[in-house]
Amino acid sequence: MKKGLLAISIITLSSITLLAQNEIDALRFSQDGPLGTARFTAMSGAFGSLGGEFSALSLNPAGIGMYQFSEFSFTPSFNLNSTTSYYEIKETDYKSGLKIGNIGVVFSSPRENSEWKRINFAIGWNQLANYDNNIRIQGENNTSSIADNILAISQGYAIDELNTLYSAPAFWTDLINISDTSINPTTGWYANDIGNYVSHIKGNSSKKQTKNIHSSGGKNEFVFSIGGSLNEQLYLGATIGIPTLNYYEKSTYNEREFEDTTTISSSNGALNSFDLQEELSVYGAGLNLKLGAILRVSENLKLGTALHSPTAYSIEETYSTSLTTHFAEESFTERSNTNYFEYDLITPWKVILSASSLLNNNILFSADYEIIDYSFSSMHSSQYTFTDENNVIQKIYTKASNIRLGAEMNVKPFVIRAGYSKYGSAFANKDYSKENFSFGLGINNGGYYLDAAYVLSQGNGEHQLYSEDYINPISLVNTNHSLVFTLGFRY
Repeated sequence: MKKGLLAISIITLSSITLLAQNEIDALRFSQDGPLGTARFTAMSGAFGSLGGEFSALSLNPAGIGMYQFSEFSFTPSFNLNSTTSYYEIKETDYKSGLKIGNIGVVFSSPRENSEWKRINFAIGWNQLANYDNNIRIQGENNTSSIADNILAISQGYAIDELNTLYSAPAFWTDLINISDTSINPTTGWYANDIGNYVSHIKGNSSKKQTKNIHSSGGKNEFVFSIGGSLNEQLYLGATIGIPTLNYYEKSTYNEREFEDTTTISSSNGALNSFDLQEELSVYGAGLNLKLGAILRVSENLKLGTALHSPTAYSIEETYSTSLTTHFAEESFTERSNTNYFEYDLITPWKVILSASSLLNNNILFSADYEIIDYSFSSMHSSQYTFTDENNVIQKIYTKASNIRLGAEMNVKPFVIRAGYSKYGSAFANKDYSKENFSFGLGINNGGYYLDAAYVLSQGNGEHQLYSEDYINPISLVNTNHSLVFTLGFRY
């Protein structure tokens, strides 16, 4: 093997800025879902004009003014996520887990002889997104190989200049090789290290490709809210949000069962298969401001509006790769160093308009209309300009509209709830919208309440195995089932 000829070059920051942080990160960390307490999720998050619900403080903080008692709530949830890929072979993979949807405390302070009937405070946190997912992709390809992609980004670079995440590991494991392998007897090194490479793989011959992706983590938000009630007619509120990100992804890409391979010089026999593993860890924290108002037009009609500032995130990422080749005679593995990088992400602003109506003092209907412009997102760093990535964000993303509908009916001693929401596609030229169907049941005796909810989420997406210059995106269908339970106490 070539490993003894030269030490591995040190990984530089320039390599990871092109391969880890990109428009996919910007979109992933800008999207939220109707998650939180069981009542909130059962009505698909349509709480922009309702209030009196802790998770709504991350939506319209004016709702805090409707609390007439202090309250504590706690919400665990169980999630089962399945993703089906369509690439020659239909594959479905699953992942389940437990999460905490909400923990919160509201302090209600009634005021006598004042137009402001209450000034309330709240502190706690809400779950905004769940990143737990498994994806398996498998199919045959007779037009390209990921080795073609690696070969293309390697051409023109001397061995000690190769990209240290992909090209260098491919070289040191003999996936690619210098085209002229003659050795200079004086130096013991290649006679012509001029940056011309060839691959063991014939891209236009049949091969089986497989990729397994395992991701976990979530986005949660610490909330600090204040608001009040003006004559029980106008409710105003503000929330300072401190969202935190935790995302981990490990993927393994494999090619095997080659119909044909090239005959470049190798003392290890024929190449049987190879594996490329990538590992990404992301941690971040941000800051945003939410302002809201709810107007009680009549006893049976309320209107609400809220404005969310962009969230300014400070993010840390680590990223590494390893490549293993399996030849007839021997196997070789080369691991990159772990790359560390810091950058800032600005997510889009958000505007929410809401309305709710009470019929016969028994049936409640609510609706939210939300506008978010994903093309507003941007990435920044003192170490890298992100010019190309920000241009891509503005080009492929667009303004989206989200709709949430909810209903609640009292059938003593129970409260029955249902909801529907549709989150518009963030892509300018692709319809990757997401739908949520929710149902719930609750018991409320005044001093305590117990709520349960079921949520079915469905949406389409895609995954790019490697550069779209070589292969089309793989279609994905994601389905998530969630069971949510909330226990609350009033005092």
